[in-house]
Amino acid sequence: MEDLQILSVTPTSEVTFHFFGNSEDGDKIRESLNKLVQRRRLSEISLESTHFTFQQKPALKLQSLRLNQGNEHEIHPGDQFTLSCAAQGSYSINFTWYKDSMLVNTNKATRKIWYKHLPNDGSDLHTSILTVERATLLDAGQYTCQIVDWSVQQCKSIYVDVKDEPDVKVMPMSATIDKGTNIQLTCMTPNVPNIGIGFGWTKNKALLKLELGSEVWEDLFPTGSILKITNAQKSAIYTCNVADKSMSVRVEIVNRTLIPICSRGKSWGLTWPDTAPGSEALLECPRHFIGKKVSRLCSMKDATTPEWQTPDFSSCLYEPLVSRYNKFKSLTLGYQNTTGSETIFTFWKILQSRSLPLYPGEGDRILSILAGIERYQRTIDPSDLHVSTETLIQIINRVLNDESSILSQQKVLLLLQITQRSLMHWSKVVTHLQKHLSLSSLVVDIQELQQHNGDSITHSLRIPMDESTYPSWYDDKTTVRLWKKRQHGIKSNNTLHGIVIVYKNMSHFLPATYVKELEYVTIPVLQSHIQFCIIILLVVVSDGTDLEFRVNSRVVTVAVPAFSSDKHNKIWVDLQLKHVENQSSLWNVSCGLMDAAGSWDLNNCIANTSPGDAVTHCLCPSAGTFAVFLTARAVKVSSSEVVFAKREQTTFIVIFGCGSCLAQCLISSLILGTFWWKNRSWLNFLKLQCCGALVGAMATFTYAVHSYLPESSYAIVAIALEAFLLIGMSAPISEALIILEGLTQGRPGQHFQPTIIAVVTGGPVLAVLSTELAHKSVGWRHKSWWLIFGSGVYNIFVTCSSMMFFTFVLLYLGILHKTHALVEENVMKKEVIEARLRTLHRSAVVICGILAVEASSIFYINYTSIIFHYIFASLSSALGFIIMIVYIVNGELTTVDVILRKLKWKQDAEEDITSEPIKVCSKSGAEVENDTAPPSSSLSIGEPYLEARGIAAGSIDMREFVNESSSSYTKTSVPVAGRFLPEIRIDHTDDINLENYSTSPRKYQEAIVFDGVFSPRPSLHCVNESYSGNECCGFREFGKYRESQGQIFVAHNPSPESSVKVLCSADVESRLSGMPDVTLAVKNDVELLSATELKSREHVNVIPDIANTTERKQPDGEEKAPQIVITNCEATASGMLDRIAHDLDYLLNRTHSTDGT
Repeated sequence: MEDLQILSVTPTSEVTFHFFGNSEDGDKIRESLNKLVQRRRLSEISLESTHFTFQQKPALKLQSLRLNQGNEHEIHPGDQFTLSCAAQGSYSINFTWYKDSMLVNTNKATRKIWYKHLPNDGSDLHTSILTVERATLLDAGQYTCQIVDWSVQQCKSIYVDVKDEPDVKVMPMSATIDKGTNIQLTCMTPNVPNIGIGFGWTKNKALLKLELGSEVWEDLFPTGSILKITNAQKSAIYTCNVADKSMSVRVEIVNRTLIPICSRGKSWGLTWPDTAPGSEALLECPRHFIGKKVSRLCSMKDATTPEWQTPDFSSCLYEPLVSRYNKFKSLTLGYQNTTGSETIFTFWKILQSRSLPLYPGEGDRILSILAGIERYQRTIDPSDLHVSTETLIQIINRVLNDESSILSQQKVLLLLQITQRSLMHWSKVVTHLQKHLSLSSLVVDIQELQQHNGDSITHSLRIPMDESTYPSWYDDKTTVRLWKKRQHGIKSNNTLHGIVIVYKNMSHFLPATYVKELEYVTIPVLQSHIQFCIIILLVVVSDGTDLEFRVNSRVVTVAVPAFSSDKHNKIWVDLQLKHVENQSSLWNVSCGLMDAAGSWDLNNCIANTSPGDAVTHCLCPSAGTFAVFLTARAVKVSSSEVVFAKREQTTFIVIFGCGSCLAQCLISSLILGTFWWKNRSWLNFLKLQCCGALVGAMATFTYAVHSYLPESSYAIVAIALEAFLLIGMSAPISEALIILEGLTQGRPGQHFQPTIIAVVTGGPVLAVLSTELAHKSVGWRHKSWWLIFGSGVYNIFVTCSSMMFFTFVLLYLGILHKTHALVEENVMKKEVIEARLRTLHRSAVVICGILAVEASSIFYINYTSIIFHYIFASLSSALGFIIMIVYIVNGELTTVDVILRKLKWKQDAEEDITSEPIKVCSKSGAEVENDTAPPSSSLSIGEPYLEARGIAAGSIDMREFVNESSSSYTKTSVPVAGRFLPEIRIDHTDDINLENYSTSPRKYQEAIVFDGVFSPRPSLHCVNESYSGNECCGFREFGKYRESQGQIFVAHNPSPESSVKVLCSADVESRLSGMPDVTLAVKNDVELLSATELKSREHVNVIPDIANTTERKQPDGEEKAPQIVITNCEATASGMLDRIAHDLDYLLNRTHSTDGT
């Protein structure tokens, strides 16, 4: 018998004792004790013979420790496993579990892990079971079962291996190569050197086929695979597959001559490879860091310049921190070997001893770890949270010291939250806490609020305090006022603490500019009342645009932990925040309050900034995180009025200006479209194109200004405006080119003018569309629905507009120089040149007006000043007026005059007023002066105008190049559709004897007859018509009186008394092709007959087509050329023949004096 112990003695003198002995002596010990009790006496102690209990239990013995898995203790991540420990012992046996000498404490775990003791089945065998719901890599290790019974201890251990899944890595992680070059990809599993599983490759998610000379792979020993790509032609995604794990690498194939790329370079201690725009360069974490990768994006700064973005090291963790963090993660798994506060202390020591600054994004990972530790302390171990609060603030200060250490906005919000929560918990736990922390990047003040006996303000706090020391950058002031409802008869002794945190450079980690969609703006108006009683008046106005704002102060957080605001308890936070940069007149000031999601509310606080003052006073009805913002559409608040945004005041003015231009251009388009339909010329088409483009541009401007546009519509509206404005600018340039071509070439090609229009119009529009397509490919988005200074779209559009304007200036100066030379050389009529110059000047006015509207629209969208709004509206309205004056009032003046003269002609016909003789005008002069004048409906012949060799039949081209008095040829609007008579050319003038006065007797004896081979028409239709004295017309105007028969009858009337011109109808036999030239050949054998001989007989003379007989032959089997048959009428045409003789005589006589005419 050994180790006899008395366990207990009860008041009823019941004694319990325990001892150890050999199992073989059990019966002897029992028999000896029974004899002792039967004696009823042990020395001086009496024993009760009927009250004796003896229990014999086996000695402690740990029999087994086993795992419920049979695969050599192998477990995969995510599996459930159970450890069972069986031991023989007494009822007081105790089981304890350890893992790698760490106590398994299920109360510290944040996952499902538990152990339980199975009840004794009567065989004195006790069992404890440890269960882990989901295994992790940190669960691998040596597990120990410790049993203790009556101070006797036994242990047994077992090793559990959690098999790691293969970590597939492909090197290089990203690649950008030239087309036709070679590359080699290597796939490895560094964490599983002998995986024993084959490697497979896929290309674009399809099984890669082995192709010699293109794509070949081979296995490595002991594990791995190499893919060799030869003569790469297309970009592709190659994936290495190992078991159920894989890793993909995108190989970009580029043409460096066409696509700019981010060049290879070294920064942040790493060498970054060549990378295509829109792709990320992926590298391994730098030395002394553990993680998956480092990424760096290559993006396009503008349409032609690529640039590297800031690299992201958020996946990498400093190696000395890894082991400490793994110990904390083991704590969360239920293996107690550290605490949250110890982990934070260790982190701070490591970061404090580190000399190198944090990498960009490295703070994201550190903040995530700190947030996990703080969350664990708050939920699992609250007593440990306040221990490490000050050290936690030191680590946050260290992170804020390094620029770009935080890249994610979610991590910035997380930093603000964990800082505020930790300090609030600290102030609640520690009684009468007064703390002042002045650090390099932030200042923390925790102070008690002073109590007041007044009825309005019961508590207050002012920061900074006089007794504390603050850094030189600390310029802000904070005042907190509380109003709590007092309960009569009850004295409150609750102490309230106020927390004020001022961040020095938090704005560096926030976005440079915020954009917020505004639907309703709540504008507070402050009204002061006695004894600090504050009333807030809210005015709600509708607003459908976006608000741009940026931080312009330090970020301040204010909290009162033990105070909750309701209808009986109010809090007011009064802040005086100094501006970081001077306020521009283009920006306004607002105070912002951050909500729980990290968004800024600019309507909750009242902002008051004195003119010229660099400090803004913010009055807010709640605690939180505050900052001063510069806003593009902010609202100025005063004590008596609410001032709306500036742009809202001028929206109507801008819409009115654009709408006025839209209406005027639309009217011009309708008039020009009607004229162009009846008189289709390319100059008319260009005028219609310009008006139509301006209609589209002004309609788009009106829609964009009036309506709220979502961001998805910015690209469509911007492209539409650019295209419309460039098309409008191209029309005057095309007009100038056509005018220049008319001065330099006598007979233009058939497709010359449409080619000019297509090239001049399509080039700039194609440049705009190409730029937009390039921006889409790199993921660039429009910041507004129109051009923003410095953007790529702005640069392209301004460049195109400038080049088009300078091109027009060069053409303008060239045409002026050319016309001056033509006038000096006496080659072309001065009237024709003046007409073309007038068209050129009108084009210059139009293109200058469009350019002015473009410039004013750009200033309108980039500035909020009212003056730019009025300028844009005024220039838009003026542009519409210019279009009306240039294209309709001035350009269509002759057409309006024709309509008026038609009305006057009808009145004169009723009064039988005779007209003056017909006058012939120049063809080209009329075309250039008024190309858009169609014939009136009463003058239309209903047939297309016939042309031969590109020259109008029935016109005399020589008159453009004959400098004669304009008295004989009055300018007029000659309809193109009426020009159908053949071209008359004089080949030679042998023995021509024409009397050149109007009353010559021989004029009444001559008959215009042609060869009899042309079959005469039996029909005869003569039209008698009188003309007003100022009406000008020529040969081509005979088409106005043509009937469907198509014959021309020239009537002879020997009576000289008649002053009425008798014009007869003509019959033109035509085919599908144009009418050939008809050349008048005057022969020597033409007989001039007297009037008496003309009565007795009829002589027919044949006029051969010299042009057709000498220049081209008619192929056999083709239809003959159109024939013009002029049949004699039995009436006289004294006035008409008089003019013919006068013109022919003038031209024939001039040929003897002027060579080459």
